[in-house]
Amino acid sequence: MNPPTLKVTVLGCSGSYANAGGACTGFLVQSPEANVWLDAGPGTLANLQEHVCLSELTAIVLSHEHADHWLELPVAYNAIRHYLLCEPIPVYGTLGTFTLARKMCENIEESFRCNIISDKSSFTIADQEWRCSRTDHYVETLAPRVEVGDSSMVFSADTGPEWDIAQLGEDIDLLIAESTFLSHREKEKILHLSARQAGVMAQKANAKQLVLSHIAPGEDPSQHLQEAREAFAGEISLACVGKQFVA
Repeated sequence: MNPPTLKVTVLGCSGSYANAGGACTGFLVQSPEANVWLDAGPGTLANLQEHVCLSELTAIVLSHEHADHWLELPVAYNAIRHYLLCEPIPVYGTLGTFTLARKMCENIEESFRCNIISDKSSFTIADQEWRCSRTDHYVETLAPRVEVGDSSMVFSADTGPEWDIAQLGEDIDLLIAESTFLSHREKEKILHLSARQAGVMAQKANAKQLVLSHIAPGEDPSQHLQEAREAFAGEISLACVGKQFVA
C-alpha cells in the first residue's frame, strides 16, 4: 500500500487583488480522507468546483481577515444555506475573521460550524494534522503546517520577514510562500515577503519544494523565480490556477 499523500491544488494565487482571469489566494488541500479549502479569496469558489462540490468539503481553513483571503465565505454561506442544503461545514479561522463574517452571514451556523484558532492552535481534520503559527502581519494571521503520514506542507500565509518558520518545524516537503514583491522593495518595511526572502525561508526550513504565490499584479513572475533561486537551492515553482503539487 502506498503511503498517504498530500495534494495541493491552486485555486487562486494573486496578491491583494486578482490579475485578469485570475483569483485571489486559495488552495484545495486533499488527502485520502479529506478535502480542505485553505483560504477563500475572491474567485476561488468557482475554481474549487472544478475539483469538488462544496458539499464534499471536509473543512475550510482561513488564515486571516484580509478580504483577499476569505471573502468567498459569505458566497459559500448562501450556496449551502439556500441551494445545497448540506450539513454545516467546519470552518477554522481567527476571531477577527469570524467577527467580520458574522456581519455578512446573519445565521452563520446554518452553513458553518465555526472554530476560532490562534497562535499555536492544533487540530485534526480527518487524516490531516494541522498546527498554526502567528506570522508577522498587520492583523492576526496564521501560517499552518499540515501533515498526513510522513508528508508535510506549510503555507506562509501573509507575513513579513520577522516571522520564524522554525516555529512550525523543519524538513518541509512542500512550502507555499508568499512572494509579493521583489527585493528592491524590502527597504519599505512592507509586512510581506519578497521573492528573495521567500527563498531564504525555504532554505532555512530545508524545504524540498518551494512554490511562490501571492505575487502582486504587475510583477514579472520570471524575476521572482530568479531572485528566489539565488537564495534557495531546491525545486522552485510558480503557483498558477489549476496547478497541483504533491507533498
